[in-house]
Amino acid sequence: MNTPFAAFQRRDASDQIAVACNPPASTGPQCECPTDLNGDSGVMINFFPGYQCAYPGGACTWDDKVGTLQNVDQTNCPPDAPCPEEGCFCPIDNNGDTGVLINQFSGYQCAYAGGACTWDFSGVLSNTHQTNCPTDAVCVKPS
Repeated sequence: MNTPFAAFQRRDASDQIAVACNPPASTGPQCECPTDLNGDSGVMINFFPGYQCAYPGGACTWDDKVGTLQNVDQTNCPPDAPCPEEGCFCPIDNNGDTGVLINQFSGYQCAYAGGACTWDFSGVLSNTHQTNCPTDAVCVKPS
């Protein structure tokens, strides 16, 4: 049976890719994407110091150090929610709903023809099952 999804491969559950919101496009890319192990150039798709919470009205993403809301167009999100030293937790949103922590990560992510790669800011690859990704890629600011 040939379905439209036949070309997709199922990935191991430990091979999850963090997804967050980029800062405004006017700031430009924050890291250069390294060439992947297939020799392909990448495009930055995420740059995220922060954490995310899921709510019935939509997910919210905050900077985990200062608490600034990153996805400011999401109206249910409180504008300020820093993480205490003991760890991040989800505040009650503007609609009075309780959230669930779905992501806490600091790093960057690049898209390639062979798949996306996610590194923390010290260069450690987090989605290690993605075979096209260099295992060490420290964030280098574009010149």
